Amino acid sequence: MEKVNIPAGKISWRKVAYLVICIVVSVFFAWQFQPKYHDNSNALSVLVTVFSILAGFLVAVMAIVGSERALKGRHWRQDTFYLLHVKQDLQKHSAIFYLYLLVLALSFLASLNLGWPEIVQIGVESVLLFLACLAMLISFSLPGQLTRRHISDLESAIKARRDKELSVTREDSPER
Repeated sequence: MEKVNIPAGKISWRKVAYLVICIVVSVFFAWQFQPKYHDNSNALSVLVTVFSILAGFLVAVMAIVGSERALKGRHWRQDTFYLLHVKQDLQKHSAIFYLYLLVLALSFLASLNLGWPEIVQIGVESVLLFLACLAMLISFSLPGQLTRRHISDLESAIKARRDKELSVTREDSPER
């Protein structure tokens, strides 16, 4: 397959600022709430339940993003261009999915009574809470991404229908 070049994307300072804010909030959350999480089985149950549901939801999102409908070009070069965008979206979603799995793995690890020093247990719980908060904050962008993708697909379908109807109308009209 012939390679299609995509110009390098610009850095979105809005996204960078959002990520920095998410990290700061997550650090604060982990620092403030680790003592309330420590030895709290209800908090552990809620965390595991929420991230299990989010992981399942994200698998569905990835299936939607990776569907064949995303290839909306008129020829293979346009489809190759759209395929590269789909790959980028899937890579972002995969990173969030792995973050969810890491939260679940750390939840399991933190729930085990391994007899390690208290400072290690507190450290694991703090990292767990940091990652859980970060993953949750990053997840808030998913509905907007899905909405934009579906609106774009619908707009493309409407444009394709309009172009098809206009070309049929032009072919049927008598020449002057």
